[in-house]
Amino acid sequence: MPRLLIGVLLLPLSGSLLWVSAKTLAGVAVHSSTAAPFAAGLGIVFALWAIQRWMIQGPRGLVGRTARAARWSYVLGHELTHALAAWATGGSVYAISVGEKEGHVDLSHSSAFVALAPYCVPFYSLAVAIGYRALLWAKPEAGGEALFLFLLGGSLGAHLLFTWGSLTQTRQPDLDAAGGALFSAALIAIVNALLIMLLLKALFPESVPLLANLREAGGCAKRFWGMAWLWGKPALSAARHRALAW
Repeated sequence: MPRLLIGVLLLPLSGSLLWVSAKTLAGVAVHSSTAAPFAAGLGIVFALWAIQRWMIQGPRGLVGRTARAARWSYVLGHELTHALAAWATGGSVYAISVGEKEGHVDLSHSSAFVALAPYCVPFYSLAVAIGYRALLWAKPEAGGEALFLFLLGGSLGAHLLFTWGSLTQTRQPDLDAAGGALFSAALIAIVNALLIMLLLKALFPESVPLLANLREAGGCAKRFWGMAWLWGKPALSAARHRALAW
């Protein structure tokens, strides 16, 4: 019950942060010339996902194999993120199974952090960043910034799309294990929105007014609760008087 209440209280903030992060992402993609490779990777993944989802029914051949490989890769990253989160909190991983549509990991213990980590941490984006950093460490003159941004944009787009699909198409036991669907959805939305804005700020600092964006999101949530109190106070007062009358 406490986590359900917390989830309800967090919903306006999660919605406002998602809206602001989406505007930030669109603004960087459209107005920042240095973000062209990042926007290209993001846009191509979104376009391929839309074509496969709505324009091709039961894709076969190369398209079908690519779609199945993408789903399998997402499930693999999902289960590995569970495992990494468990290791980070002192847990043990006993076994991992991965399929095209679902997977499973056997852990010594779990928590809300372990359960929700795959929905909040873009596993392949993190792998791209670590791989590029390792390349620069080994060979500082390697360059490849455009390819790095392209892969980062594509992997982030895949994380967002597959996370949305997994949360909306099937019931996820991870959400129940973390404290309920509402509480988990609010946390996932907040973490992903903050992640997008922080990542864009790190990559394109001159194009992202981070503090202004956070103030905008906070202001939206504040206005929501202000309006809720304005409209709800008379109803609460009437309910109290009715209860006293009984």
